[in-house]
Amino acid sequence: MLRFNHTFNVSAEVVWGVIGQVDRVDWVPGVERCVLQGNVRTLDLPGAGEIQERIVLCDPEAYELTYQCIQSPIPLEHHEARMRLSALPNGGCEFAWEADILPTNFEGFLKDSMVGALAQLIEVVAQVEGS
Repeated sequence: MLRFNHTFNVSAEVVWGVIGQVDRVDWVPGVERCVLQGNVRTLDLPGAGEIQERIVLCDPEAYELTYQCIQSPIPLEHHEARMRLSALPNGGCEFAWEADILPTNFEGFLKDSMVGALAQLIEVVAQVEGS
């Protein structure tokens, strides 16, 4: 299981405004576009192909998003990820992102993807807050 945490100095509502829009991909490096049909989003990654993810939970009140990869160019047995935001007393929020993937030999690839996405999310949230 991969786990990443980050403390934002903005409210959970601000961060949720980015991650809660499940078809928004400006914070996900390498994704050119996203098409949402029902609870399935199709992500286009030039050079890598398409990935389909099922949105299992998108709860704006709990600030929680859970999704599963259901189709990928790589042979996955299982992939599920969850993002949660928790409000902090100072007005900021704690972002927690965890993901489970099988076979585990793809963890390195997933870790690199998550690190890049988190770095980009931090930049996008800063731009949103600054506007």
